[in-house]
Amino acid sequence: MHLFSKYNYIWSFPPEKEIAYNEFVKRANLISVRLVSFISIFGMSLFLIIDLFKDIEYLVIFIARATSLVISSTIMALSFRKTISIGSIQLSAATIAITSLCVSLVTSTFTSLPGYYLTNLVFLFFFLVVTASGLNFRHGLIVNLICLTLFIFYSQLVRKDPFYASQYPHIISIFIYIHIVGFVLEDRRRMSFLQYLDLSEQKKIVEELNQQKNKVISVLSHDVAAPLSALSNILFLQAKGKLKEGELASFLNQVGEQLDDFKELLYGLVRWSKSQMEGFVSEKRQFDLGEQLKSTIRLFQPSAKQKNISLICEYEKSLILFADEEMIKVAIRNLLSNAIKFAHENSEVSIQSYVNSFGRAEFKVTNVGKPFPSHLRDKVFTYEMRSTTGTSSEKGIGLGLAMTAFFVRFNDGEIYLDTTPNSDVVSFTIQLPLAAL
Repeated sequence: MHLFSKYNYIWSFPPEKEIAYNEFVKRANLISVRLVSFISIFGMSLFLIIDLFKDIEYLVIFIARATSLVISSTIMALSFRKTISIGSIQLSAATIAITSLCVSLVTSTFTSLPGYYLTNLVFLFFFLVVTASGLNFRHGLIVNLICLTLFIFYSQLVRKDPFYASQYPHIISIFIYIHIVGFVLEDRRRMSFLQYLDLSEQKKIVEELNQQKNKVISVLSHDVAAPLSALSNILFLQAKGKLKEGELASFLNQVGEQLDDFKELLYGLVRWSKSQMEGFVSEKRQFDLGEQLKSTIRLFQPSAKQKNISLICEYEKSLILFADEEMIKVAIRNLLSNAIKFAHENSEVSIQSYVNSFGRAEFKVTNVGKPFPSHLRDKVFTYEMRSTTGTSSEKGIGLGLAMTAFFVRFNDGEIYLDTTPNSDVVSFTIQLPLAAL
C-alpha cells in the first residue's frame, strides 16, 4: 500500500495541481493528437485506394473507413481552434484510437485477412495509445482496457477464430508490459512538471528578494542623499556670500547637530537594511513622533533655507506611536523632502501631528507649489509613478511616495493625498496606530 501511495501522483495530482499539470503538457498533447489524426487520415486514405483492387465487400469497408476518415479530419480541424480545452484533447485521442480499432474489426470481418493481422494491430494500438496519443496514463489505460475488451468480445462472439484465443496470454502480457512503460513515461512527465514548479517557485523567491534589495537600496539612496544635499547647501550659501556672519555661526551649530543626526541616520539605516535584506520584517515598538519630527526638520533646514521656505511645525507632545520606528522615519523624511522639493520659493511647508477623531495619530505635510497632476492621482503610491523635477529643478528617483505608502501600510497605517485639480496647495496625510498606554 505504501508503494501505491508513494506513486499515486502518476495517476493524478490534487485537483489544482492536476489542472496546472494539464496546462503544462497541453501543447505536447495537442501535437500528439494532430500526429495521430494525420496518421489515421493518411492510413485510411491509403487503404481506401488499396481496397479498390481487392475482391472484398467494398461498400461496407468503404463506409467504415470513410467514417473514420471523417472523424479524424474533423478532430484535426478542431485541434487548431484557439480555445480547445484539455478535456477535448483527451477525448479526441481516445475517439481516434477506439474508432480505428472498430474499423479494423470491421475490416477483419469482411475480408479474408489472416488472424495475426488483427492481433498485431491490437499490439500496435496498445503501444500508440500509451506513447504517442497524448493521453494521460490513466486515460490511456482506460482506452486500452476498452480496446482489449472489444477484441475479446469480437473473438468470442463475432469471429470465433481459435487463433485469437491462443493469443490471449500474449496480448495480456503485452498489455501489461506496455503499461509498465507508460507508467515510467508518465512518471517522467510528471516529475518534469514538479521540477518546473520548483524552478518557478525559486524564480519567484529570487524576484522577491531582488525587489526587497531594490527597496532597501532606494531607501538608502533617498535618505542618505537628502541630508548630504542639505549640508552641502550650507557650504554653497556660505561660498556665495548669502549667509551673514551672525547667521553663519548659527548655521555652524546647526551643521554640528545635523552631522550628529546624519551619523545616527546612517547607522540606523545600515542596521535596518541588513535586517531587511531577506524580506521586510516589522519590528514594532513605542516611540515619540514629536522627537522624530524635530530631528527630521533639522536635517532639512538647509534645503528649505536655500529656497527661502519656512518650515512650520505644530505637534502634540508625547504622541507615542506603536510601529517600526525606522520605517516611519523613512516615511516622514520622504514626505518632508517631497514637500520642499515641490514647494515654491519664498513659501512655507506646514508639518502637523495630532490625534484624530478616530483615536489614531495623524501626521500631515502641506506645501504650496506645483499642482499635483490629476492623471497621476491613481499612480501616486505605486511604482508606476515616474520621477518629476521640483520647482528648482531638483531631481529624484521616483520611488519616495511608493516606499512611503508601503512602509505606512506595512505598519497598519493609511496614507492619503489631499488636493483639488490645479490647486497649488498639496497635502499628504498619514494615519498610524497609537501605542496602548
